[in-house]
Amino acid sequence: MSKEKSVISAVDGALTKSDDQQIADLYDSAAKEAISAIAEVARDNNESNGSLHKDDDDEESQDVAKLFPPLTREEVINCMFSSWYPKLQDATFKSEIIMPLEKNFLTYLISDGVFLPDSEANPVFSGEFEEHGISKYDDVEWSEEDEPTAGIDIESTTAEIRQVIKELGGTVFPRMNWSSPRDAVHMTTSDSLKCTNPSQIYLLLKSSYNIASDIENGRYMLREQLGEFTPELVLRQWCNLVPSMEFRCFVKDRNIVAISQIDPHYYDFLEGMTSEILAKISDLFEAHIRPNFSSSNYCFDAYIACTTDKTYVVDFEPWTHTVEPILFEWEELLEMNHDGSPEIRLFPDNVNTMRYFTRKHSTNRYPMEMTSTTFQDTLSQLIAQTKDQAQI
Repeated sequence: MSKEKSVISAVDGALTKSDDQQIADLYDSAAKEAISAIAEVARDNNESNGSLHKDDDDEESQDVAKLFPPLTREEVINCMFSSWYPKLQDATFKSEIIMPLEKNFLTYLISDGVFLPDSEANPVFSGEFEEHGISKYDDVEWSEEDEPTAGIDIESTTAEIRQVIKELGGTVFPRMNWSSPRDAVHMTTSDSLKCTNPSQIYLLLKSSYNIASDIENGRYMLREQLGEFTPELVLRQWCNLVPSMEFRCFVKDRNIVAISQIDPHYYDFLEGMTSEILAKISDLFEAHIRPNFSSSNYCFDAYIACTTDKTYVVDFEPWTHTVEPILFEWEELLEMNHDGSPEIRLFPDNVNTMRYFTRKHSTNRYPMEMTSTTFQDTLSQLIAQTKDQAQI
């Protein structure tokens, strides 16, 4: 008997009981057995279909990786925030770098579990709860057994963070050497990286795989190749960026060869702005980036602020296959040469962009089994049969 059929059999067995049991008994016995079978179906589905897709993706990624020259340590270090920010601080958002970080703080960040240190154990989320008449302490009971914060003392780092937040206007977003905790935004009430206090920053950092990877392994290459580096916490002044005006730029042999819109939506007004976009990004590159960024091949994100008529550097990444090329393919970028103006691509209104519309890091929110189509279909059958029995 297939595992899918065993799910239905488990429910049918409970539905045909002759004694006078209530629906609660159904949930208590058959549902437990059914859910167990569902989970097994989901795991098998992920191991078969998921592994096949993973193998395909890995094979494709490996094929593209072979087209690139070996990435050097210098290229990776050049993209570290503390390497480029001092030279380009007039062309980017105001930021503060906290380094070196105290040992206790680094230990806290890489320790297992998501928890706040003693001094920040009651996070305050900009008063969002209080605005709706809900106290953050309502209906919450904590036991000492649930508090894994004993022995964590990072008050000096916390005090420094508070001071930096104040200096940057009261609202910031955090990042480390190469990465921001974008994969953990689902942990916040604002669904963004916007932070106004240390507890919000700690929650994002502790919940992020990107951050743990930055600290323990570095980014873009093996730690053995990267060697020693100093972990850094960066707090950047929060700005409400308009998604349509952020662009990824690809630099080859110290020249911009391509520019891609980052936000996966069609904006009709952008079609009439291509010349302006090219001019503003080229001005930023010639005036600030090319003279100060020493790598020959790399990528950078730029933001055009229409209200102030200024263009900003957002971040840098090395020229490597793990960087998302957005509307280009790496195969074509590798073949491009600087021949006149860079090629710019915008999302047209008739393009199939479904692969871009999947919310970034959405799979981080749920157990793997719950994202399985088989799980959802089988669970729907279970619910339908339970409802039918309840109406008998």
